Amino acid sequence: MRAAAPQADECEIDLLSAVDLAIRDLREISQTANDIAQARARECLAMLESAYAGALQG
Repeated sequence: MRAAAPQADECEIDLLSAVDLAIRDLREISQTANDIAQARARECLAMLESAYAGALQG
């Protein structure tokens, strides 16, 4: 089970942490949703993983 994303009024979250959480969610969605949602989740996941890796490399 993953940790829930913090609510806006609970704390600030940096962009990389937000993307990391989104990647985790999209991985789960891409495995459990219907075919159309799975395809869209995989597309978003690939885009975010690429952006995240690029940001980590600087």
